[in-house]
Amino acid sequence: MSFANRMLVLGGLAVLLLLVLAGIFASTLIANERKQQQWIDHSRMVVETIQALRYDTRTAESNARGFLVTGQEHELHAFNDAISAAQRDLSNFASLTGDNASQQIRVGILHTVLDGRIKILSHAIQLRKSGQFDLENTTNFAGAELIEQFGTVTKAAMIEERKILANRQRDAGASQWRVGVALLAVGLAAFVFLAGFVFLLARSNTRLQTAEEIARHQIQVLQATLDRIRDGVGVFRGSGELIAFNATFFELMGFPVALARGDEHMATFRNHYKDRADILDILQPADADSPIHTQLKIGARELEVYRADIPEDGFLIAAVDITSRLRSETALRQAQKMEAVGQLTGGIAHDFNNLLQVVSANLDLMAKDVRGNPDLAGRAQTAMSAVERGARLTAQLLAFARRQALAPRATDVGRLLRGMTDLLRHTLGERVEIESSVAGGLWNTLIDPTQMENAVLNLAINARDAMDDDGKLTIEVANAFLDDNYAAEHDEVEPGQYVMVAVSDTGTGIAAEVLDRVFDPFFTTKAEGRGTGLGLSQVFGFVKQSGGHIKIYSEVGIGTTVKMYLPRTRKPEEATGPVDTLPVEQGSETILVVEDDEGVRVAVVDMLRELGYTVLKANNAEGAMAVLTSGAAVDLLFTDVVMPGPMRAPELARRAKELQPNIVVLYTSGYTQNAIVHNGRLDEGVFLLSKPYRKSELARKIRSLLDKAPPASQAASTPQTQTTAENVQVPEANTKTPNRVLIVEDDVIIRMSTVDMAEGLGLICTEAGNGADALERLENDESINILLTDLGLPGMKGRELVAEARKRRPDIKVVVASGYSGNDDETSDDPTIVFLGKPFDSTRLRAALTKAGVSI
Repeated sequence: MSFANRMLVLGGLAVLLLLVLAGIFASTLIANERKQQQWIDHSRMVVETIQALRYDTRTAESNARGFLVTGQEHELHAFNDAISAAQRDLSNFASLTGDNASQQIRVGILHTVLDGRIKILSHAIQLRKSGQFDLENTTNFAGAELIEQFGTVTKAAMIEERKILANRQRDAGASQWRVGVALLAVGLAAFVFLAGFVFLLARSNTRLQTAEEIARHQIQVLQATLDRIRDGVGVFRGSGELIAFNATFFELMGFPVALARGDEHMATFRNHYKDRADILDILQPADADSPIHTQLKIGARELEVYRADIPEDGFLIAAVDITSRLRSETALRQAQKMEAVGQLTGGIAHDFNNLLQVVSANLDLMAKDVRGNPDLAGRAQTAMSAVERGARLTAQLLAFARRQALAPRATDVGRLLRGMTDLLRHTLGERVEIESSVAGGLWNTLIDPTQMENAVLNLAINARDAMDDDGKLTIEVANAFLDDNYAAEHDEVEPGQYVMVAVSDTGTGIAAEVLDRVFDPFFTTKAEGRGTGLGLSQVFGFVKQSGGHIKIYSEVGIGTTVKMYLPRTRKPEEATGPVDTLPVEQGSETILVVEDDEGVRVAVVDMLRELGYTVLKANNAEGAMAVLTSGAAVDLLFTDVVMPGPMRAPELARRAKELQPNIVVLYTSGYTQNAIVHNGRLDEGVFLLSKPYRKSELARKIRSLLDKAPPASQAASTPQTQTTAENVQVPEANTKTPNRVLIVEDDVIIRMSTVDMAEGLGLICTEAGNGADALERLENDESINILLTDLGLPGMKGRELVAEARKRRPDIKVVVASGYSGNDDETSDDPTIVFLGKPFDSTRLRAALTKAGVSI
């Protein structure tokens, strides 16, 4: 062998040996690099786990607050899900940092803090469920020390892990540089071509690793995203195999958990719902009909389900739970209907009852003139009966609209119903058998006893008609408990303790197709002329306005049962004798009558004169103030609630009390609006005589109030002649500009109640549902001087609205209302902005407005 060949062989062997050594060396470096990359990925996973832990705990806090404020069950479910996710995150963090002693110490601390936080929140939730939680101060459960400790520990863990990640990334970068230099040196020493080839191969390998890592990361992100979204998602190949999914998909669609594995064929899912054609239309391979969008009912859930094609011959099926949304929409429609009916009936009641009052009063006044003429007396009595029927009709409409003025007191319903036995027997007739059952240890309930009697009487009359005057009526009274499951299935029901009153008959029953309509006003199953269709609607309105629940069960040919659930009260029974049992007595005191309707005013004045009283009169609040400030001593102020003019009846009463502390105030109205009635109940210490009323009712009511009151102050001389608003110089009208408030709230129900409270405080209200509408109203109405806004508005947030409103109106007074603590909002740093926590009542609203500088 020649020298050149030997040198070639030796050179080749040397190159081969060098390549082998280089390969071994390079393999070692690459393996080390991969190990470093794995540690980098490990650190990233730890960082992501800590971030997920902090996110899930904040989500749990938010959902807990939402449940404590609204009491809605979906907030509680979301809270439980977030707590479970946080516990999984903490477990993952502990597993990933098993080799890090300092992090393990933090794991122990976080376990303790998280468990303590869960206990606090769970305890607050239990209190909320039982009705013992203080809704006016939702910050009592905050656990600030635990929250601060949790944030401190997780922040420290995050800082340490990021430092570890940075060090590993730096070491990995240095390692990669050494690999490149080594390979380059070996390549140049062995052969330029070989070095270039090895270099290209190494670079290709690096890119492949990066691509694989990116692909793995994308898969992880995709699955994590699927697992965290509320929608259920299942992805299938065109041939029908399941390739991606989340647990929510199986939960919402009702598929067995055993099928939650990859490559399960569509045929298995179709077989599970082989009898549901609507679901089978969704569970089929993609075709020309895609996409498909439909609404399904699976179990107790209402779902919005759609199917759409995806690239690479596949398709996905997604399901969205819309049960809560549909319930909310139904509740909103009902609230809007009730508001419309309330506005309509309110207007009708005010004017119609005024007309009835004129007729009733004049019939009462002419009663003594027709006593000697039986024909005229009979006609007068017939007319009075018609007045009473008209008054009942108006009362029934107001009851359904939940606008009647209730005077509730703690009542033993069992004793109340036992006292109605004779009335029921007389009303129903001898052919109807009446049986009653009152359970022992019966709780009291807070209701208006008179309206309760009317409700039972209405149900009894309906039962009599359904039995064609011959059958058995059963009245049962017992304690009852409505649990969370029942409340979840029935809107407006709060779980808790109730007194149940059930009225059952053996009548014809009600067909299933009309059962949902029986509480609608003017709907009746009776023959024409046998009913107005307002009896059950009145019962429905009374129960709802009393904070209760009503349920009807019926079977055609068997009979009907109506169950009323009235909230329990722990107050002792209030036994008060009815006013209408008092004798009709006259008096000599001085009464100031304030009524804007001339016909009503004339009739009432005449009735009071016949009863012996000295009568002063005024046609509005300003005229009444003129009488009161003229020196006349007034024993009783008898004022209509709804009157024209800037001064409202409650303000007149307040000023009258200031001028004459011993004066008694009696309101009258055919429709009270929200001046003296809040949440469907008369304000504390308020007396009301509803229109229309008889002279006897007026006499008894006035006598019952005056007999309990001290005489009017003798400082003012009693007028010798009749004083009227026309005889007294009316003070100059108040020129003070009225306060106008812009109420911005996206929730219609909350906005309506807030407007009612604000108007009750004498404010003029303008409404808006979002920030854009609010700014437009500010632009168009320069008289608005108060802004009352929620924070969580759609589109423009509350804090943005406040900032923009202050730019346009620097002097506008701002009150921010929110269900969260004032410290959670950036506007809390501005001392000129008053924070009002939800829920609030008119007292807290008045205090917030006063703090903001509003004179009320």
